[in-house]
Amino acid sequence: MSFNKVCHRKVIKKAKSGDKFALTQIYQLFKQPVFSLAYQMLRDEHRANDVLQTVMLKMMNSIESLSDSKKLNGWMKRVTYNTVIDVIRANKKLDFTDDESFLDYSLTESLSVISSESWDLEQYLSLLNERERLVVWLYAIEGFSHKDIASQLEVSEQNSRVIFSRAMRALKALAKEQLEADKRVGDKYE
Repeated sequence: MSFNKVCHRKVIKKAKSGDKFALTQIYQLFKQPVFSLAYQMLRDEHRANDVLQTVMLKMMNSIESLSDSKKLNGWMKRVTYNTVIDVIRANKKLDFTDDESFLDYSLTESLSVISSESWDLEQYLSLLNERERLVVWLYAIEGFSHKDIASQLEVSEQNSRVIFSRAMRALKALAKEQLEADKRVGDKYE
């Protein structure tokens, strides 16, 4: 899923001039990371494929504007994030609240919860809705600020915090339930 792919400058230069073979090489290089990131965020194979197609079309139509060939990887990742956010916006599933009682998870606490050995992060993230998964991923995994996330989602910074805190509460409760269930099963056989 890594965007740390090496694409030679000559390929990028040819792609900028519209060379179809060079564009195909870039497509082949980035199709898996783009799809994987989109799938991680959306948990829907069809929509992840739609994101892949959209990102690659954007790449083909805009690569000539890329000023520094060393920035291709970051540019592809940013275009993928933005496209996923556009998909979520288009689905109009962004319902928010002004309730401040949820704003009790710091980044340090969240990272310690998420990186716990008892967590299967992928499994737990799949249980969140896509808006919560996106905010948790961008904030706790990618390190974006709530201000940046709010700007991307076109909501208030406070709503980003509320979404994150709700998601963390849900994840923590799920992890606790799983731990208790594992202990009950273990007790029967001891």
